[in-house]
Amino acid sequence: MLTAVAGVIGALVIGAWVVVAWGSRRRQPWLWTPVALLAVVLVALDLPGWSFLPLLALVAGSFAELVVGSREHPTIRTKSPDAPLSTERWAAAAAAPFRVALAEPWDVVARPNLRRRYRRMLERQWSVVDRESLLAAIEGLLEELHNGPSLDLVVDLRSGTARSRLPDGGEDTGAMVRLSEEQVARLRSVTGVAEGDETVMIGAYQWWKSVHAIRLVCGGATLDWLSPVETQTSLRRVASDLQRRYASWGQLSSAFHAGYLLWPDKGVEGDHGDADRVWTALGLLDEDPRSPWNLLPWDMPLERVPFEGVSSNQD
Repeated sequence: MLTAVAGVIGALVIGAWVVVAWGSRRRQPWLWTPVALLAVVLVALDLPGWSFLPLLALVAGSFAELVVGSREHPTIRTKSPDAPLSTERWAAAAAAPFRVALAEPWDVVARPNLRRRYRRMLERQWSVVDRESLLAAIEGLLEELHNGPSLDLVVDLRSGTARSRLPDGGEDTGAMVRLSEEQVARLRSVTGVAEGDETVMIGAYQWWKSVHAIRLVCGGATLDWLSPVETQTSLRRVASDLQRRYASWGQLSSAFHAGYLLWPDKGVEGDHGDADRVWTALGLLDEDPRSPWNLLPWDMPLERVPFEGVSSNQD
């Protein structure tokens, strides 16, 4: 009787552990695999009493992962710090805030352990559910950037407001956001505006959306919807656009901050808590000496893909 009870409880506990481990962004939960196997062996050997010990340990480990894993602070992590410069590495650096927000290595394009997260993000934010809708979303986003108007963000540091407008003193677009004191201080810092100035203008900020194209490509590569050549071709196209529009990582950072404040679907998956994590990640990438924004050259020559993948219509 006790063996049967231990078997049922063991199946429930091990099943719950598998769900937690599968959904975690970290590898640590899978280190409990020998403990789970020990519980199975003890039940099989008709030692149900002893099997409760590894099962209790598995419950404690799973609970700890739910608490610790979900609260891991944004961190700059690099899988291959000494890797040579490449177009993929440069493009991954441009979209690094979204990986840093998850405490994931920023320099890995395809990240299998993020498959579920990417699938959820792509569907929620972009209505992407397969290869065809992914390619349409990438092409639509880049077409919007190439054909849409250039936009400036005018930030009134005194009143704490930021308004989007057409360039050269043009009309307001109607997009406006009120800033907290911390956000005002951050924008003052990243733009390098003089202490006495009360207004700062961030030009062509809409090109920050290029990082979403990089996220889409990384998601497609992670979900095996894009081939390596398609991935490289798409990333080179976006990287080339960014290098033409901005002159430094500092300019991209300013545009990223500006656009992110106006982005309605803030966060890694559109969740409010994620929005705070990405904002924190932006600050880390600006200030930390280990940041790719402080290490990689902005004007790095981009490699040519040996043969054509995804078709592109560049300016």
